[in-house]
Amino acid sequence: MSLKTLKVFPSKNPSEKKINTIRAFEFIYSTLKLQGMYITEDYHLRHKIHAILNYILTNICYYSSYSIELFYVNNLRQLLENIPMNICLATCGIKFLVILKLRPSFIQINKKLERLDSQPMTDKQKDQLRNVINFCRFISLCVSVFYMGVNLTYALAGALSHGTKLGFDSWFPYDWKDNAFRFWVSLFIQTMFQLQLSLEEVANDVLVALYLCILSAHLQIVMERFANIHHDPKKTEPESFQDFIECLEDHRIIMDIFEIIQNSLSVIIFFQLFSSIIVFSLSGLIYFEFSPTFTETTAVFISMGAEITEIFPSCYYSDKFMEKTDKMVFMLYSSNWMDLSPRFRKHLIIFMQMTQEKKIILAGKQIPITLTTFMSVCNILDRVEIL
Repeated sequence: MSLKTLKVFPSKNPSEKKINTIRAFEFIYSTLKLQGMYITEDYHLRHKIHAILNYILTNICYYSSYSIELFYVNNLRQLLENIPMNICLATCGIKFLVILKLRPSFIQINKKLERLDSQPMTDKQKDQLRNVINFCRFISLCVSVFYMGVNLTYALAGALSHGTKLGFDSWFPYDWKDNAFRFWVSLFIQTMFQLQLSLEEVANDVLVALYLCILSAHLQIVMERFANIHHDPKKTEPESFQDFIECLEDHRIIMDIFEIIQNSLSVIIFFQLFSSIIVFSLSGLIYFEFSPTFTETTAVFISMGAEITEIFPSCYYSDKFMEKTDKMVFMLYSSNWMDLSPRFRKHLIIFMQMTQEKKIILAGKQIPITLTTFMSVCNILDRVEIL
């Protein structure tokens, strides 16, 4: 499927040519609103109350039901099913707190993106950026459906157990096996909380990847503008130099956004790597050591796929952004710099020297987030499963 066909949320006015990069995050921002987090400067008291109540009910009270259940496990299988959920919920809560703390940073990033949207672009560049925006919206929707599908599969496994098993082993202040009514009420409550957590995890896991995807698209446009630098007899030297300065400023804005991601959101990626390795391994152990039903087996494999989904997008788009920055010097050299004035060439050489440093996201400021790291994690998971 090509990016040109991805029109998930078409504009109400097809003739509108204005670029609005923030549209790429609208679906993610909608999931955050459900958690009480609004990416706006007018963060009212009711929004804060909403966020606090949601966190207490979902990330504390509901999480406690899994922690308490650890004291009631009867066998190894129940323990292996409960520990991954404890890890997932604890990690989810930590990542959401990080995102909530970074809310002012997101507002700052959005202002910088609006500045980039207002810069000159060709029609082809606008179409390419618009396709990337639609692609990000499509990815957000797909990940949301996938995450909710994982939890609904577990709920289905519980529904087909004839009242003997919930979707997940969690504690309730009553015996849910006592009668059918209690069972179905308990399964419904659990499923609703799990779906809420699914949407919370969408923002936790996809936000970094989407920002890097959008940054790569804007960086490509700036690189093309640099490559088109040439001596224009219709412009004076100061006018031509001003165009160069504007390109430099846009490049600086992109790097500023990258630094915000590097210094803050890298913490989220670190927790993703840590939790994915443990949860994936324990889920695989359940499949190999026990004999789950077909529905349970499907749920386990979908869950393992979800753990891979958590880390792959960030690794992929971080790697792509690094490739874009590596090509910057080549794009500058490809411009008609020989026709420029000595002053122009001097500044161009200085800028080329400044852009030679690789731009890599470091998880926890230690682990490089690249496709090489992703493959290393997959190799670790394979070895664990073999053992």
